[in-house]
Amino acid sequence: MLNLNIESLKKTLHILIIDDHQLVRDGIKTMLFSKADEYDFLITEADAGEKGIQKVLESDFDIVLADYQLPDLIGPDMVSRILLHKPKQKILALSGYDEYACIKNMMNAGAKGYVLKNISPDELIRAIETILSGRKYYASDVKQKVELFRKKKNVGSRQQLKLGVSAREMQILNLIAKGLTNDEISKKLKLAKRTVDTHRQNLLVKFNVSNTAILISKATELAML
Repeated sequence: MLNLNIESLKKTLHILIIDDHQLVRDGIKTMLFSKADEYDFLITEADAGEKGIQKVLESDFDIVLADYQLPDLIGPDMVSRILLHKPKQKILALSGYDEYACIKNMMNAGAKGYVLKNISPDELIRAIETILSGRKYYASDVKQKVELFRKKKNVGSRQQLKLGVSAREMQILNLIAKGLTNDEISKKLKLAKRTVDTHRQNLLVKFNVSNTAILISKATELAML
């Protein structure tokens, strides 16, 4: 009679958790260990970005679970630096931030997935398995944010074409919306201040508004900002 050792059939996953809150790290470990019938987990922890990077340099991990906001680094910078040293390292963003900018920044830096900290153990395992199989993973609520932004961006692009706003004017419009003065915009874009003045005036004309406050309000209403 064949005697199978079930434990030997389980896959071992070496996981690095980078988060500055012990409570969060403990919660993630609890979720993972609730799936111990499926995997053997080797867990390494780091409570800051620089420490996380050092851990990656010292060991090989199947996947890194990375927070967005750390005491010394923001997630995207840490992800970029990790991938600079180990380009094939799989990274899953595990964050409390659901803003599109945070999602985009982490994914652009090279993270292969983005989930929120209210994730269930089943979905966490599903996210890890998806990324290890070579695909990307967004939690359902994160996916909704991404799709909503893409729809908004498409609407804004159509409005941009309709109003005849150029790419340069859009660039300046976004900087105006961030509160930059014409002097600051000219320095940032390396343009003559007079050129920036002209672009701002053209924007007022194209949007048919009389001042900057109304310009920003209308651009936002048209989903261009």
